[in-house]
Amino acid sequence: MSLIHRLKGLHLKTRLLHPVDEFWERRFGVNTLGFLPEVGDYEAPDFRAAYVPTHYRRIIAGLRHVGLNADDVVVDLGCGLGRAVYAASWLGARRSVGVEIDGPLVEQARRSHGTSRLKERDIEFVCAPAQAYPLDDVTLVFMFNPFGAGIMQGVVQQLEAGLEKKPRRLRIVYENPLQAEVLDACPRLRRSGDWPPGQHGSPHPMSFWETA
Repeated sequence: MSLIHRLKGLHLKTRLLHPVDEFWERRFGVNTLGFLPEVGDYEAPDFRAAYVPTHYRRIIAGLRHVGLNADDVVVDLGCGLGRAVYAASWLGARRSVGVEIDGPLVEQARRSHGTSRLKERDIEFVCAPAQAYPLDDVTLVFMFNPFGAGIMQGVVQQLEAGLEKKPRRLRIVYENPLQAEVLDACPRLRRSGDWPPGQHGSPHPMSFWETA
């Protein structure tokens, strides 16, 4: 591998441009930087968005906004390399799970977790389609625009099935919520708030839902 390719793999420009994210990466002892292109046509039911991690400041603010606590089981759907998974665990979640369909990303996330300062926490990375992952015990879902409407509809079906089996309070943090109408159409959920673009260090809005 050439020196140029090795330097690109270090993501030096991104680290310099986002010192707050670099601070959290070093604090947790992880590496969540990376990029994968989108898969499929945006209008297709199985569309998958590109992997670009959101900022730690946004994740932490969103999870605090919905009152993450020590009883929570948090799932990040389309977790990539696990930035929100680590943040939720650090904030005190009882269990933090990342669900990602891309196998190499999951393996990289598992390796990073195994050498991190959070390796003793209850953290797991699962390689599976988001719409196939059971949400029976989940109390908080995080998403950063990971997929299209077809997959989101499958996720909502999992949510409804899980709530039918085990009624409970459930909250959703959804950054860049392009499929918000799918969640709005679910009678078991109600939208509890929105942040407009430009706040908390990101151009993307963030919306929140909880059980009705």
